[in-house]
Formats: sequence, structure tokens, C-alpha cells
Amino acid sequence: MRGGATGLVGRERERRLVDDLLVAGGAAGASLLLWGEPGIGKTALLDYAAEQAEQTGQTRQTRQTRQAEQRADRADAHGRRTVLRARGIETETVLPFATLGDLLVPYSPYFRELPGAQRTALESSLALGGDPAEAPSNPYAACMGALNVLAALGDERPVVVLVDDLHWVDPSSQRVLLFIARRLSSERVGLALCSREDHGESGTRRSIPAVQVGGLPPDDCAALLREADREVAPAVLTELVRISGGNPLALREIAAGLTPEQARGEAPLLNPPSLGHHLERAWATRIDGLPETARRALVVLAASRSKAAGPLRKALEAAGLSLDALSPAEVDGLITATSDGLDFHHPVLRPLVLGRAPLAHRVAAFTALAAVSTGPLHAWYRASASAGPDEEAAAALEEAAQEARRRSAFAESALAWRRAADLTPAPDPAARAARLHRAASDALLSGSPSGPPWCEEALRITPDPAMRADIQGLLGRMCTWKGETARAYGLLLDAADAVRAQDQVRACLLLAEATAPARLDGHVPAAVRVAEQSLSLASPTGPERWYSLTVLGAALIMAGRTAKGREMLESADAHGTGDPVRDQQVYAMAGQAWSRVEEFVRGRRLLNTAVESARRHSAVGVLGFTLAVRGELETRIGQWASARGDLTESLRWAEELGQLTCVSYTLYCLARLEALRGNRGECEDHVARARRECGAYGIGCQEFHMTAVLGLSALSYGDYDAAADQLEQTLALATEQGIGNPEVVPFAADLAEAHLRAGNPARAAEVVTWLEERARETGLASAEATAARCRGLLASSPEEAEAHFELALKAHQRTTGPFDWARTLLCEAEVLRRFRRPAAARAPLASALACFERLGAAPWARRTAGELAAAGGTLTGPTGTASSSTDLSGALDQLTPQEFQVSRAVARGLNNTEAAASLFVSRKTVEAHLTRIYRKLHVRSRTDLTRLLTAADLVD
Repeated sequence: MRGGATGLVGRERERRLVDDLLVAGGAAGASLLLWGEPGIGKTALLDYAAEQAEQTGQTRQTRQTRQAEQRADRADAHGRRTVLRARGIETETVLPFATLGDLLVPYSPYFRELPGAQRTALESSLALGGDPAEAPSNPYAACMGALNVLAALGDERPVVVLVDDLHWVDPSSQRVLLFIARRLSSERVGLALCSREDHGESGTRRSIPAVQVGGLPPDDCAALLREADREVAPAVLTELVRISGGNPLALREIAAGLTPEQARGEAPLLNPPSLGHHLERAWATRIDGLPETARRALVVLAASRSKAAGPLRKALEAAGLSLDALSPAEVDGLITATSDGLDFHHPVLRPLVLGRAPLAHRVAAFTALAAVSTGPLHAWYRASASAGPDEEAAAALEEAAQEARRRSAFAESALAWRRAADLTPAPDPAARAARLHRAASDALLSGSPSGPPWCEEALRITPDPAMRADIQGLLGRMCTWKGETARAYGLLLDAADAVRAQDQVRACLLLAEATAPARLDGHVPAAVRVAEQSLSLASPTGPERWYSLTVLGAALIMAGRTAKGREMLESADAHGTGDPVRDQQVYAMAGQAWSRVEEFVRGRRLLNTAVESARRHSAVGVLGFTLAVRGELETRIGQWASARGDLTESLRWAEELGQLTCVSYTLYCLARLEALRGNRGECEDHVARARRECGAYGIGCQEFHMTAVLGLSALSYGDYDAAADQLEQTLALATEQGIGNPEVVPFAADLAEAHLRAGNPARAAEVVTWLEERARETGLASAEATAARCRGLLASSPEEAEAHFELALKAHQRTTGPFDWARTLLCEAEVLRRFRRPAAARAPLASALACFERLGAAPWARRTAGELAAAGGTLTGPTGTASSSTDLSGALDQLTPQEFQVSRAVARGLNNTEAAASLFVSRKTVEAHLTRIYRKLHVRSRTDLTRLLTAADLVD
């Protein structure tokens, strides 16, 4: 029953998981989150992991993990591991990178081997270097640096990282740890996290394997009590298990408080209203029974971030106490001696002691700690000792916020600004509002959800128009990314109106920014209107003019006014371009706009510039959106393997950053790609997830996208009535939202074909008429081609059909869209067979089949192969004619999305270290992926890989 020196009772399932983590981590990297209520045994499981990791070759194995262990290279003859361990402490949550420093500072010599940007960022984050006058370091470069330090340690021997109480780890360290946990795959690092919360199954952290640690079964509860020398009657044990829920800590504490009569079952047990209340009452009784000096000393220990004896002794002396004052608490078992000082028997005791202490004791403790501290720690102790407004304490917190910001610890800087605002004297609402604004701004950068309520609080107390405009602009930006698009649009308009008279440039930029939520909310005419207002306020030569021209061009193109939109985009290019890092979102909008007027090369060039600049500078804030736009373009031009790689990475970033609008858009793009490939289940899963996670936020354009992709999927599988129902909703939404460009989401030809095949030719003809009008007004070759294709399907004679299909194929030659081109050939052949001309149908069917197979459009390939067989054609492969391009496409389809991204990076000429930094993974991961890529693609060198991707037109 026991797990060695840890005294762990039971937990066979959890021990197996820990054993598997150690084995997998020693072979190729793995992470695990153990979560559960206080006292459930999470720390004991980490103790078990540490014990197993330090044993010499005695780690228990399952049959499956034994094979993985045999594949893992042993670091030394005994297979020992490097163990890194840290624990979150509630009083350290405001100290930037405190936990990360505990883990990595002892290994700082490894920092010298990091790429320059990563080393600088990591050392700055850990306060080991950097110029205070410099701009904040890049947080994601620091994340990559930390990952690569662990990977370097893993090169020497397997590494085990154990972090307890993740919920109390400072936010900046949490971000790094979660970043690492998602990317462990080839680094010989096992990462185990423990938390009270399920960080693996909620929000952006769903990608971390997570296991809930539940209560012990009755037999294990009995064994636990025997080990604690607490013998109870069987009936009493049953009642104790019921009351405690199998929580080991609760079980021991309740049993310890039983009278002999209760233990024998001769007196009734107390039935507390809640387990937490019972434990609190039991501990409170013990705390209250201590001498006053012991209780005061215990408050100092609870308030202190350090458990080391030296700093604790100084703080106690400053409070007029000594270490001896803690002896009664140690004798009572409330605190225990550690290797370097004293700590609480259980982390839950720390907040309990602080919560029960009189205000005077808490103030005295924090005052004493402030007296013996410096820097940010002094500022926080000083603030905690302030019972009311205190400008000096607020000013000290401002300095702490600036220091945290310089280290890219934006969550901690936000908390410091927030507390400084609380301490600001009432007669100065402007200063309080300014501090709240800074707090909210840094909260946005950190991904914290606290920003919007802080903005709203600031708006309630400041009448200053300029300050209100800044706050409303920030709040509008937050709402845009959160998916509250209607609110974002209103806030940005209000902000622009507030400063229009005093600062036209600021008003111009706010109006330009308002076009994004307007489009996302499904109000394209409003987006055009505010973009025009923005341009009217832009100076003739100022940099803001480029921004205004770009967003106006994008809005006009979406509205179907493509000629005017092109003119605006051309003017923007002539005016000059912005910075692809700072203005990445504008680059993405411009690339998307150019693709919507079939300027795919031009659009892709802008998107490639934005993506590569973001990778080079670790500027990931808008990278998810930019990758999604590029993935949509790649889907359109038939580079589906590239699209899958970009869209998968896009979704990961959108999830990590909590950008719901980007999550919705990326899920649509993925759903469309799966619909084209014939993966109906995956398509519907993406749509269902978008509706489930983003639907409640009222993103107006979401249903326009989702109904279109569900209609396409149904059409692909011959479910024509369902396709028509979905696509009619799409048409209604396009009309309602003012989307006049039929290529924003190419649905109209699908709708016409669905109606025709469902036996509704009259409605199909009406839809084709609408599409023809849009083609004439926009001048788009794709719309012209698909409209002509539909006319060919509606034709009543072979001559009429032939004329329409000839027009369609000529229009296809003016654009790039292999899937639609192949569909036109398929439709032409079907009509030729209908008019009893099977011989003439064979050539277009053979060409269409080759194209569908190359793309991987499975249902369309099957349908085409059936038509070809019916026309008397010959199939030379499983479903059609084999070709080298089909073989190449099939080979690339074997790559996972991340393998594909690695292959693209290598083909661009990046070495392994550069590719790793570009893709935010470790060098070991790139090396492992390259090994698999070479095997799957049957190439032997980087040159061969580059040649292959160049032949497929996949090198940027």
C-alpha cells in the first residue's frame, strides 16, 4: 500500500500515471496536471514522483512504458534524473517570475547557450540582467528560453520538473510553465503540475493532460488511519469516509479530534455542515490555544514570502519577537522545520492564519516585513500594511509596476497598478483613473480578464475627455478580441467622438480600429462609413493615412465595391507601409483584402512578411489571426497542406491568448478545409465548438461563415436539401450584413447547385442571377466562372451548356482556384453524359479526378471516378489516374501540421535553432520532426526537402 519514504497510501492509478510521466519524459517529453481539493494528496504524489525520479533504475513500468523506456537514452549508468522542484506561495503571487527563478536560476550557466534574444529576455525576466531604461523584454522569447534551458538539461540526463500549488504561482511563471507544458514532445523533460483548479480542461489550457485526484476508497482510508495510529471501529470508519469524502488530510484531522468513545462508536460523531468548515474550526481551535506571542509570530510567518530562518528572524525582531516565539506552534504541529527554516504543516494554514488574525497583528507583521525588505517586495509589504489611502505606498507600487513591466511580467505590473489605484487618496480621482488605466492596459497584455472591469471603474470616476477616450479605446480593443464586437464598436466610436475636436489623429486611429468590430459584428456598411470618416481625419502625409486607406479598402472590398477598394489599397501602398511587427494586424487585413479581389500573390506576400516578422521578433499577439488569414488564402489556391499547418497553429495561439474572435474565425477556416476534404464529422465538430465557445458573445459574422461551411459539407455528400437549407441562411445573412463580395465566403454557386440537384431549378436560377449581378459589379473572375458553371448545369441543350462551360473555363484561367476549376470540369462532364456524349466527358473527368486527388478532396474524387467509369473511362489507380503531383500531395498529407510547419521553415533556409525559435518549439523538437519528415517524404537532406517543397510551390 505504501509508496516508499513518501508514506503514500493507495493511489495505484495516480502512481501509474506518475510512473508513465517519468518514463515518457525520459524518452521524449511529457506533462501532467494533477488537480483536486486541498488536502487530497497532490503534494504526496509529487513527493512520490521525486522519490521515483531519484531512484537508481527502480521506476515502476507498465508493459507499454517499458518499450518507451528501452528507447530512451540513459544519461548515466543508473538512469538518474535531474529533479527541479518549486511550490507556489500565496504571498509571492505579486512577485514577477518568483517560481521560475526558483527553478532555473541554479542553472543560469546554461543561459549562455541560448540564442541572443532568448537569453536577453530570460535574464531580464529573472532580474539577472537588462537595462532599466530599455523597453520591456519579449515574454514569449523568455518562454522559449526557459524551454530551451530545460531541453539542454535533458540532453545531459532526463529532467523532472515538479511544481506544487500552481494556483499560487505568480502569473508570469504560470504563463511560462503552461507554455512549456504544451510544447514538450522531444526534450526528455517530464513536467508535473499540481493545482486546486483544473487548468487542463478549461479555457486556453485544455491542451494539458489533466487528471483529477479524488478521495481514497474505504480500504485505503483504513490503512491511512492505521499508519497514523488512529484505530476506529468499522462503523466509525464508514462514517469518517462519508464525512471526509476520502480526503486524507481531512480524515486524519477529524480522526485526531475524536474522543475514545467516538472512536469506538460509543458516542455520535459531529456532522459538520461542510468539510472545509470542520477543518477550519479544528485548526482555529489549535491556533487560538497558542500564546499571544506565538500567534503574532505565526502571522509574521504567514505574511512572509520567505520561509528561510535568516530573513524570518530579522522580520520577527523588527516586530519585537524572536524565533523562539514560534516554538509552541511547532510543538503543536502547525508548522514544521525545513532544511533552511520553518513552514506551515499544510499550505491551507497560511491564509487561515492571516484571515483570523486581528487587523493590528496583520499591520504589525507587514510593517515589520517592509522594514527589512527592499524593492518590489518592500512596496508590497508597505501596501499590505496600509489600512487606507497612502500616496507614498502607492508611489512605491508604481515603481514596482514599472520594474515588473520591464521584465515583461505584465500580470504582476497590472496587480501593482491596481493596488496603487486603491491606495490613491480620494481627492485625486484623475490619478486613480490613470493608475486603473495602466492596470487594465497591462492586464490586456498579460491575458488577464480583469482589464474590462478596471476600465469601467476608471470611466466612472474621470470626467476628462482625453482620459475617457484612452480608456474607452482600450476597453473597445479588449472587447473586440473577446468577441463582444457590438460593444467594442460603440466604445471606439464614443472614444473617437470625445477627442475629434482636440486630437484628429487619435480620432482617426480610433475610427480605423472600429472598422474591425463592425465587420465582425456583421455591419459592413457601418465599417465602410467609419473607415471613410477615419480617412477624412487623416493628415495627407501622416502614417495614420496608410492605416485609414487600408481599412477603407478592406471594408469596400467586403461590401462588393471592389474597384474603389482596389484604389484605396493601391493608394495605401503608394503612401508607404507600416512596421510589419507593430502593424501586423493591418498587414493581415491588407493581405486578406487583396486575396478577396483575387490578387493572391500580392496578398500572400504581405501575409508572409507579417508572419515571418512576427516569428523573428516573437510578436505573437496577432500571429493567430495572421496565420488564419494566410490559411484561408492557401485553401483558396489549393495549397491545403500549408493551410492545415497554418490553421492548426493559428488555433493554438488564439486559444492560448484567449482571442475568441480569432478562435471563431480559425474554426470556420478549419471547418471549410475539412468540408472540402470530405471529413464531414470533423467539419461539424469545428462548427459545433465555435458555436458552443463563441456563440454566446454575439459575433455577428459567425453564423454567416458557419452556415456556409455546413452547406458545402452537405453538398459534398449529396445531402442536397440540407445543403440548400443551410446556404439559404447564408444568403439571407449576406444580404442583411451588406456583404456584396461573393468571394468573402464563396457560397452562392453551392446554393444554386444544391437547389438544382434537389429538384428546385427555378430557385437555382434566381440564385445564379444574383451571383451574375455580383460578378458584374465586382469584376471577379471566380464569381463569373462559378455563375457560368451553374448556367451550364441549368442549360436545356448541349450547345447552350457548351457555351456556358466554355465561358466558365476561360474565367477560371484568370484566377487561381483549382478546386472550383475541377468542379467545373466535373459539372461539364455530367452535363455531357446527360446529353449522351460520354466520350467527350472522359477528358474533363480525367483532369478533374487528377486535381481532386492531388488536393485530397475525397468525396469529389469518388464522385468523379464514378462518372468516369460510367463514361467508359479507365481508372489506373485506386480512384483515378495516378500522377507525380498526386503522389507529392499524398506524401505531404502524411505530415502532421507541426511537421509541415517545420518543413517550411527548413525550406526557407533556417537552421534547426532558427526554425525552433521561429515556431516557438525547442531545437530537440525540430530535430525529431525532421527525422520523421525525412522518413515520410523519402528524402535524405535539407536540400532534397527544399527541392520537394519548391516543386509544390510551398516555399514562401
